[in-house]
Amino acid sequence: MAKRSIPPQRGFFPQPSYLIGTYKEEDKPNFALITWVTFCSVEPPMLMFASRGKKITREQVEKNRMFSVNLVTTEMIDIADYFGTQSGFSINKCDAINVTCSKGEVVNAPVLDMSPWVYECMLVDMIQVGSGAIYIGEVKNIVVDEKITDTAYGKIDMINVDPLIYSPGGYYNLGRRVGNVGESKCRLKK
Repeated sequence: MAKRSIPPQRGFFPQPSYLIGTYKEEDKPNFALITWVTFCSVEPPMLMFASRGKKITREQVEKNRMFSVNLVTTEMIDIADYFGTQSGFSINKCDAINVTCSKGEVVNAPVLDMSPWVYECMLVDMIQVGSGAIYIGEVKNIVVDEKITDTAYGKIDMINVDPLIYSPGGYYNLGRRVGNVGESKCRLKK
């Protein structure tokens, strides 16, 4: 396969979409669409998200040291896109589009009622890098929709969960499961 070099950029990086939840003044919930999210520790379980620019979410995570990470499904595409394109400085985004949320069970951060999988996190570190920052949070609780019956590692039915996948400039969904971890040993030895 022939290849060519292109300038460094972020034009291709498909990833699941999440809404990071924080409270702003007067306990008003605020969510920002963040797709730069991944795990960075197993014991204790920690995840990290990266964000750039001036965002009320960044300010509140730094101030309150807690946040929720709400998985976005394709059903939630309009909510996610709205939260990702509107500033929480000037409006109350949840009230503007009538989105309901609850208080986290363990962490004082808003949890979107529509999200089927939510991490409640306490901030443990923040690293300034380039034009943004990386926020590392210890997972204190996971709130899962009761329709997700098997939550064991590798057993979650991602097709039914239907996460919204973001790649710069567009949204996608999963098509089908194409394999399982470890199957390559059998296939490649033929």
